[in-house]
Amino acid sequence: MDNTSRNSPSHSHSRSLVELLRKNIIGAISSTVKGNRWRVVVVDRPSLKVVSMALEMQSILEQNVMAVQLITRNRQAYPEMDAIYILVPCADSVMRMIDDFKPDPGHPENHQTKYAHAHLFFTGKLPELLFSQLASSAAAPYIKGVTELFVEYNPFESRVFLTTPSKQPFYSLYSPHAADKIERDLDAASDRLLSVIAALEIHPFVRFYRPVNPTSSNNGSDSGNDSSQDSACPRIAEDMARRLQLKLNEHYAHEYSDTDNKDPRQQHNSDSVVIVLDRSIDMFAPLVHELTYQAMVHDIIDLGDGAKYIHEKKAANGQVERVEAELSEKTDWLWEKLRHEHIGSVAQKLSDRVERLMSESTGIKAAQSDGKKLTLTEMKATLAELPEFKRLQSLYSLHSDLATQCLEISSKRNLPALVNFEQEIVTQTSADGKHVGQMSLETRLIALLDDEGLDKSDRIRLLFLYLVYANGGSAEDRRRLEEVPQCLTINDKHAAINLRQLGIPTNKKQSELNKPSAKKTYSWDTFTHADPDKHEPWFAPAVKRIIFEQLNGDLDDTLFPWTRETLPENIPKHILNVTATSLRRNKGTWERKHQHSKSEDSGKGTMIIYIAGGMTFSEMRTVYEMT
Repeated sequence: MDNTSRNSPSHSHSRSLVELLRKNIIGAISSTVKGNRWRVVVVDRPSLKVVSMALEMQSILEQNVMAVQLITRNRQAYPEMDAIYILVPCADSVMRMIDDFKPDPGHPENHQTKYAHAHLFFTGKLPELLFSQLASSAAAPYIKGVTELFVEYNPFESRVFLTTPSKQPFYSLYSPHAADKIERDLDAASDRLLSVIAALEIHPFVRFYRPVNPTSSNNGSDSGNDSSQDSACPRIAEDMARRLQLKLNEHYAHEYSDTDNKDPRQQHNSDSVVIVLDRSIDMFAPLVHELTYQAMVHDIIDLGDGAKYIHEKKAANGQVERVEAELSEKTDWLWEKLRHEHIGSVAQKLSDRVERLMSESTGIKAAQSDGKKLTLTEMKATLAELPEFKRLQSLYSLHSDLATQCLEISSKRNLPALVNFEQEIVTQTSADGKHVGQMSLETRLIALLDDEGLDKSDRIRLLFLYLVYANGGSAEDRRRLEEVPQCLTINDKHAAINLRQLGIPTNKKQSELNKPSAKKTYSWDTFTHADPDKHEPWFAPAVKRIIFEQLNGDLDDTLFPWTRETLPENIPKHILNVTATSLRRNKGTWERKHQHSKSEDSGKGTMIIYIAGGMTFSEMRTVYEMT
């Protein structure tokens, strides 16, 4: 994945983040309703994207909204109506809002404003400077309220959110040529992570991954020059965690100004924790093929816009039409049911669902009770009249097509055999439980790389997987690989060398090759197993072990320190006594409020796993399974 790899963090909570986002935005709009008066909603482009993630336009218009207007365009004035502004907390949007309530420069005698009053809702925390500008502006008498919604995150799935601040988040975090972007991206990402925490109404403790020998900044080069410092592993997770802690401290200072500056986590009971990781925590997860449905579709099918799939569907008149489908739990319940199934089981699951419909059909049951045996054609005709079957038919066609494509590509690329070898590299264990030696792995690797039929992406993936397994390589290793026909392009060589940015030494001396890594591994020495009948992988992502050890209070304090030097006394580290209270702050009358919708499950055992640089579908699946 990209930063979806999708930059992408994941969390475990009993409330869907999509539902929370929808509830907060609809709640903000409906909270301004008085009688049947009509209003106007004004958005900027970034906030429009946030709103669109959770709501259809029709859902907004149903809230007595006359129109949704973009603040950057020339807009029709509605001087008799109130305006609901949903904006990102930036200077440009704030100044445009203020301008809506200034007299017309061309007609100074006309004191009519664009709207009657303003209800301001900001997607994230409004800086004090901008708040002061609002309070002293010409618009101040017209402002009915200012509320911070904390909705600056992308709910990718019910338990997965994205905080991607740029188009190339992985590059800006790890490239030595993007030093000017890393500060900006980490700051923006920590703001969005704060939004998630505020939306969930939790008060978590924060801990982070700190490599044994990290560096404070990226070193190395994207060029092929390997004379630079080797194995530079930046403190990305630590930087991110400390920024988040500062923002949380500021947030709590405002929220609990009447509690004598006591940390609310010392006064209440909860077990909420945020664990900030970065991609270097587990370099196997992005490289090992995942044979579950969702992962395979994203890995080997060309999807438009990240989740759009064009498939052929037979219409009622017999003609074939091309239909665009969105693979999302919001629009496709069958995708949600099947996405974590092994690809080999998907077709059977689809068939089982149709057979169950047939067995439950009233018409078929009636025929069977009369002793009549229906033909398959008659059964299909009976089913075709069922509303549920009609709904299923389109989805069945879509997922049958997708699953078939995945299996065909898998067979063509011989992925099952490739996956077996990948698992042996990672676990150093064969499917029958025997130890696999390094010499055997190297011999088979060279043979595979020499296979002209091997897909280019699989060739590079295998190479990188082996470099991670061996904790890097030497110049001699690279020379041997370069002798393999069609193995490495210039860009491939640069990419292999730049693994140093993720803590993998790529210029080891021969005398260092057999030395164990100083960096403790959290990926392949625990939770490895082989169960072909259940299609379970031998390798489990490091995230699984981290969550498991956190829940048991065994997570290493050296590798995963806390952002606070001392925790409250007499509190076990895996039971972090805290409860959420209302995220509300008032100043005077309209000045500022936090959107609060107290949920009955707030503060109950929430753990957020955040991976700077992106997470994989196997890690997402692991979080769902452990939840």
